[in-house]
Amino acid sequence: MLNARSLSELLSQNRDERLCRRWYLMTPNGTLLAYSQPSDINDLRKQAAIAAICWQQHAFRDTQQASNGDHEDTIPQETEQRDLEVLTVESAEENVIMRRVQKQLLLVLEGGVPPRRSHFAKRITAEGPDGTPPGVSEVDRTTADRSGDVATNVLRVQRTKLDILAGAMMAEFQKTGFAMPESTGSMVF
Repeated sequence: MLNARSLSELLSQNRDERLCRRWYLMTPNGTLLAYSQPSDINDLRKQAAIAAICWQQHAFRDTQQASNGDHEDTIPQETEQRDLEVLTVESAEENVIMRRVQKQLLLVLEGGVPPRRSHFAKRITAEGPDGTPPGVSEVDRTTADRSGDVATNVLRVQRTKLDILAGAMMAEFQKTGFAMPESTGSMVF
């Protein structure tokens, strides 16, 4: 059994106003299971729905392309997922990092960013189990390595915190034998 109250306390203890603004644990279809406090629940539900849609678009993208060769942005009728482990969305206002904790559980971090340049373009990076993009990624390889950039360093710190917290959750779930049940209707659409 998942103890949502204990998980919410853990997530709340790991938040701050600048770097890690909000944490939440959700299913890939957008169902919230635990979240950091304080949170505006209506805004949080909207963000969870957006995160679920974004996750599903990237989880199913290569399956469709491999099956019909098209590069359309629609989700295929087949619900076979690719091995998506981490999805990072960098925007002008925030970084959103989603990490698979179990097949039906995602840990999401919404974090702040330093002011971006006016020409900043939103970037989405998908990673497989080995840390490499599974198939096609929307990240521009020429801008991926900017080790001196403050925003990149902030993203690294956020990712490290997310990975550590996800690892602790996975270890606890394994220790207690918790496994989120499979959902037959895991599509938001």
